[in-house]
Amino acid sequence: MDTVTYPDPRVAHFIEAHGAPARVRVKEDRALVQEYLVAWTPNVVIADAEGRVHDRVEGFLPPEDFVARLAVGVGKYHLHRQEYDRAATRFEEVTRRHRGDDVAAEALYWLGVAQYKPAHDPALLRASWQELARDYPGSDWTRRSKVP
Repeated sequence: MDTVTYPDPRVAHFIEAHGAPARVRVKEDRALVQEYLVAWTPNVVIADAEGRVHDRVEGFLPPEDFVARLAVGVGKYHLHRQEYDRAATRFEEVTRRHRGDDVAAEALYWLGVAQYKPAHDPALLRASWQELARDYPGSDWTRRSKVP
């Protein structure tokens, strides 16, 4: 990640716009590694100011995929804070830019949730999840959207 992903201007711009990066050396800060349950690196944790984890990205990803995963994580951060419009904006961006990719399927799943939550309108959830089933029939996220 240090030689390919982190130096990429798209990654730097996204992180600058949406967070405050902090680097932990896993061999030097064992307490923090234990607190955040880091079993493998690279491991990027998306946490709030209180240290609550909202998402994480584990393993190497090329820059464009990494930015997409970070965007889903930022969307989940806003979703957990009940900032549904901001969450939906992040998820919609990922579904548009990464159509056909696994990360877009996940974003579409969470988009339905972000649209449903403020109005408790099942039609909003259903529309997003129907699109998920149509466009990503083999996705784990499609399976998660199936209500028995």
